[in-house]
Amino acid sequence: MEVRAHKFLHQGQEIFLTVLSGKTIAQISDVDSVDKDPKGYQRPPNSRRIAELKVFIEMTEGLVPGAILLNVRPEKAGELHFSKLGEFDGVEFGTVELPSEKFAWAMDGQHRVRAFEAATKDILVPVVLTVGMDRPKEAETFNIVNSKQKNVSASLRYYDLARYASQEVKQWAEGDKEQRHDLAYAIVVDLSQNTVWKDRINFTGVRGMKRAINLKGFMDALDNVVRDEWFFTRPHTQRLQLMRTFWSAMSMNWPVALSPNSGSILTKTFGVHVACGIAISVFHYCDQLNDSSEEMMMKLLEPTEGIVGNWDAEGPLSPYIGGGRRNVGLVTELLRGEIRKGFEESLSKQPVQPA
Repeated sequence: MEVRAHKFLHQGQEIFLTVLSGKTIAQISDVDSVDKDPKGYQRPPNSRRIAELKVFIEMTEGLVPGAILLNVRPEKAGELHFSKLGEFDGVEFGTVELPSEKFAWAMDGQHRVRAFEAATKDILVPVVLTVGMDRPKEAETFNIVNSKQKNVSASLRYYDLARYASQEVKQWAEGDKEQRHDLAYAIVVDLSQNTVWKDRINFTGVRGMKRAINLKGFMDALDNVVRDEWFFTRPHTQRLQLMRTFWSAMSMNWPVALSPNSGSILTKTFGVHVACGIAISVFHYCDQLNDSSEEMMMKLLEPTEGIVGNWDAEGPLSPYIGGGRRNVGLVTELLRGEIRKGFEESLSKQPVQPA
């Protein structure tokens, strides 16, 4: 594969600047992450970020102009062949012959690379290709790049979206919001028909029906779930099945709390918000473990028992009840930490795949 490129030295390091399609980048590069090799220097990929980028690439004309930073390690450096066509001000330009198989490592941009691979649309993006750095130098460069970046505040992002985004992007964002609202409604309806929530949700808001939670309360609790890009981009049947399986696992772990007329915290607005808040973590971990069964979800939820007890109003959660969103958030984060322990234990028992 031959591409046009500029070649120069930066702090003594040989670098090529070129342009490649997203799918080509995915084809020729790999990520040195700990899910593939315990000695890897990058975290496992965040499936939510990948899904968000995939949807953005496919559904808008928004730009993804940031350069992907790749490196060719010493053992592969000799496979690159540069043909110089000219030079100006210390920068050579010409063509470089690249191997067609994987030969480079993505030092920065792993989520974009994975999104390029998953997306149906292929786009051209800039590439910075270093040649000859070994693995420790790669890790050092990765840490420098990521430790010095500063995120733009959420307020400024929304402000700029309102002022400068194209009408297409704005319409996509508004339509996206409506779709997520519809998804939340569809989930509640499905849960009310196929799970422990059958005949326990008040759809009309009429008082005196002796239903545990009303429709709006349950839809509000699902906000973090439907806003998650990984979940949102799953096939609809899979999204419904994940929620069914989750509540089935909850009922298996806490049968008394979810028994008819139990009156436990888990059947109240506070408990449903907390449960839906941890559901998305369970889904992501199941995806990384390639196991979304009821048994796996039960296993991931088990470490939380010390915090929630039996979800009884007089139990460990009693100090948090009535504290509104703040306390819902506190309890949710506590439980997510325990669920991560269960995930890491399950992950440690899986065979390590070669990098």
